[in-house]
Amino acid sequence: MTQLVFHHNLQLLPAAEEDLLPVRLYGLSGQERGDLSYIGNPIIDKVRRLGVPIASQVMDFLTIAMAVTAADTFVHRDKSDDGWTRQLRIQLPLHNPALWLPLKKDLESALHFLSGDMWDFEFQDGGYAPPEPYRKRDRFKLVELEGLDSVCLFSGGLDSAIGAIDLLEEGRAPLLVSHAYKGDKAHQDQIAQAFTGGYSRYSRFEVNADPHLYAGVTDITMRTRSLNFLAFAAVGACAVQAVSQQEKVQLYVPENGFISLNAPLTPRRIGTLSTRTTHPYFIKSIQRIFEAASIPCEIINPYQFRTKGQMVSECKNRSLLADIVGSTVSCSHWKRPNEQCGICVPCLIRRSALHSGRISENVNYRFNEISDVLNETDRRDDLLALQIAVERKLTCKPGAWILNSGPLPAEDFQNFQEVFLNGLNEVAALLKAKGVL
Repeated sequence: MTQLVFHHNLQLLPAAEEDLLPVRLYGLSGQERGDLSYIGNPIIDKVRRLGVPIASQVMDFLTIAMAVTAADTFVHRDKSDDGWTRQLRIQLPLHNPALWLPLKKDLESALHFLSGDMWDFEFQDGGYAPPEPYRKRDRFKLVELEGLDSVCLFSGGLDSAIGAIDLLEEGRAPLLVSHAYKGDKAHQDQIAQAFTGGYSRYSRFEVNADPHLYAGVTDITMRTRSLNFLAFAAVGACAVQAVSQQEKVQLYVPENGFISLNAPLTPRRIGTLSTRTTHPYFIKSIQRIFEAASIPCEIINPYQFRTKGQMVSECKNRSLLADIVGSTVSCSHWKRPNEQCGICVPCLIRRSALHSGRISENVNYRFNEISDVLNETDRRDDLLALQIAVERKLTCKPGAWILNSGPLPAEDFQNFQEVFLNGLNEVAALLKAKGVL
């Protein structure tokens, strides 16, 4: 088991040991000590720029998300007994721990489903209080909240771009919330810049968790990244609510239903080897926690039963989508080479969707010709998995298949099966067109 001890006051953090990692919240490690990791240094300034007070329970949820992100980033899976499942004990001060103690098991269960790890939280007093907001007369640039009516995740991906376009075309006024890692931010800015000509009723809230491990390299699996995103969105929604006086703010998570389910393409991908970042069961689990903690958000995925291709085809401003599609990023491997590979599962789903929706893109992939990867033994695994999945759908019952990714509500079970099969059909059409099926 690895224990992570968090605090914003570095004087209250223990010395690092082999299985004990001290992490400073919301601040740099400082020059006094060289054994501290840290996370959240840029966040407090960003929250203060909302210009309104943030509820303590929302601040505590943000703190929980920071701790989870740090643990997921700093603790390597390959050091666990089975090479995957980590035993993580989190000692974390909260501003109002009494509210969260009854929700401890719910949080641990939701995170186990999300990441496959075993989580154990120990909540304590003394957590970071909601920061005092900046005022306009302080001469800080504040996030414009007047007139906003919703929050929408805005990652720089194709789905999030379509989600924002559709909301704006419907006359909504969303706060676009971004996890603005270096690289991601450039694509998010390019897409948002294209909105300025035709839409005026939106604003942006960009945040970066900025985790830093004091020594060594970080883990890259990051199964919990969506919790961070939802925490930033909850902060934004709290600010929108304070200005709009809504009882509950709608928080849009634009993700196509095929990827949201992310059913294992082959039997060896069963479990958390397939990501569950927006799986309906996880989203429902977080919604229950929001309600129990009085966090004023209603999480909505308007595309839960639409494929990515259907999202492209039905986008409410297809000409704008065609203009910005080259600025969107779907690849799971693009950051290091700064180039989308074209043959990972997200890239192939993207290319299938654009093929289905008849929108062309001027993007150079690492593998522009999908068939070229068949000779790359270390890169073709995702393509082969999708080929296998397309063939399996002819003989495998879709209901049992999609349940391998997690529980689903009975009342919508038929819709989940349909979106999964429709997604595979889109992939099959692309692979046939490219001569690899």
